[in-house]
Amino acid sequence: MIKKLLILFVVILLFFCKNGISQSFLNGDFELNSATNGVDQIALTNSQFNPMISNVYSFGTSPTGLDLVTTSVWDGGPYTGNWYLGIEGGGIEQFSLELSSPLISGTTYRISFFDRGRAVHPSAPIEIGVSLVNNNFGTLIYTAPEPEFGVWNLRCFTFTAPSNVTFITVKGGNSPGSWTKLDNFIIDFDTLKSCAEMAEITMPNIFTPNGDGINDFFAPVELTNITEASMSIINRWGQTLYVTEDLISGWDGSDNGSPYSDGTYFWLIHYTDANNERKSAYGIFSLLK
Repeated sequence: MIKKLLILFVVILLFFCKNGISQSFLNGDFELNSATNGVDQIALTNSQFNPMISNVYSFGTSPTGLDLVTTSVWDGGPYTGNWYLGIEGGGIEQFSLELSSPLISGTTYRISFFDRGRAVHPSAPIEIGVSLVNNNFGTLIYTAPEPEFGVWNLRCFTFTAPSNVTFITVKGGNSPGSWTKLDNFIIDFDTLKSCAEMAEITMPNIFTPNGDGINDFFAPVELTNITEASMSIINRWGQTLYVTEDLISGWDGSDNGSPYSDGTYFWLIHYTDANNERKSAYGIFSLLK
């Protein structure tokens, strides 16, 4: 009896996998590319962008509509991994994210991603569509709130697939000249999960441990839907200076009372989310007294 149940389970699992229930983005974090590590690719045309990045297809009309960014020079580092995209608004630039298999018409899915506004340009609220081809926006399924400058915000929504589409499409709203950063697109088939269950970590990019009672500790601005976590502070030479499981109290900028000098440091957080999955997040910040 147990053997028969196991066989039935395997058959059901194979059926769902064959029919595309377990879709994923083939390059939702933009890490698969041939760009030189550490060198930003700014103002790319379609002909420059498409051969450089795998399974992501630019088809906008602007000659300078996409950035592929890897450093923190452009007012903030990536949310995850080494790369993120910058996209011009006004519907001028658009791109498609290829899925591992087509969506199933009438099935509900959840998509999440992170966006962030730029310092020197207006922000472009992101619009998401679904399409059968990689060079057409297709059907609009979601419009995000306006991005916030200096903060990676989680966007999360559910939708019902209107057809067996293969591409999720992205464009920026508002006017030409507005820009938004994008990172970490994830698609999930799970009607039992809610968007609120996704972990959110927001860290400051500057802290000032000078004893004035204001911003004296480096600690999360937001830490939600996380069951346990540890934080490491690392210097620019890759040396770990401090490790703690008390993220709320934070780091005082010292080594047992001996203060570290002003400069650039990195944070690394290992955590368990509400779905009991182990994950990591990291970023850069400045210590100023």
